[in-house]
This record gives sequence, C-alpha cells and structure tokens, in this order.
Amino acid sequence: MSDTTLSGLEPETGVYRELDGNGLYIKVKPSGAKSWELRYKKPDGKWSWVGLGGYPNVSASLARRKASELRA
Repeated sequence: MSDTTLSGLEPETGVYRELDGNGLYIKVKPSGAKSWELRYKKPDGKWSWVGLGGYPNVSASLARRKASELRA
C-alpha cells in the first residue's frame, strides 16, 4: 500500500482493517487514527493480533520490516 492510499483511508462508523499483505493490516478507527497490526497464529492454533505502531509515525516500509522480523 502506498502512502497516498494510506493517507486517503477515511474513517467509518466502526473500526475496519485493510490488508497490506502477508498478514499485515492497517486498522482505521472511527476517530481517524490509523495503526499497523500483524495477524499471526499462536502455537495453540488460534489467531491473534500484535500492534506494530501508529501511522504515520510507523511508515508502511517500517511496518513491513517489523512484520518480517516477527515472522522470522
């Protein structure tokens, strides 16, 4: 996802997520705040989320690097 696309994401009445790829999502809150989250599978087989930081403080490229490090 490009910075133009990210900055253009509009808030809605509820929280929603947009997939960037490989389990990395940008979460948009009704207030307009955006943050990066990685979806991963725990050892017990259940899915969970880990936050990687808020956008624009954490850029798309930095979020992808952090996600890659966590997957390794």
